[in-house]
Amino acid sequence: MITSTKISRIQDKIKSMIKEIEKEEEVKITFGTCRYSTSEYNTTMKVETNAKDEKTLNTVNSANEGLSKAYGFKSNIIGKTFMSRGQKHTIVEFKTRNRKYPIISECKGTGAKYKHTTSTIQSYLN
Repeated sequence: MITSTKISRIQDKIKSMIKEIEKEEEVKITFGTCRYSTSEYNTTMKVETNAKDEKTLNTVNSANEGLSKAYGFKSNIIGKTFMSRGQKHTIVEFKTRNRKYPIISECKGTGAKYKHTTSTIQSYLN
């Protein structure tokens, strides 16, 4: 019989195996929606490549440089690190549609992502 507890155990086992595949194949694999009955379990997985060709990297770097300057920074801030609440954070992306909190960081300790105002990041980086 399939239960939500059993699904969690199965997904935990699959995720541990996926970590190795992600490293070897330079991809990121995430679980999507899940449906189940007492006899069947279905889920989706999303596989994204981590590898980018040189042209893509140059385009992304150029865009990030432009966004960084638009938000008042002198250079590209993607990849910069700072300390917040005793945890190391790395700036990972911009959310241009979010005017109040356009800068996203990832906590190295937990992997959680956080939204920040431009002024908050400026104070952390100075």
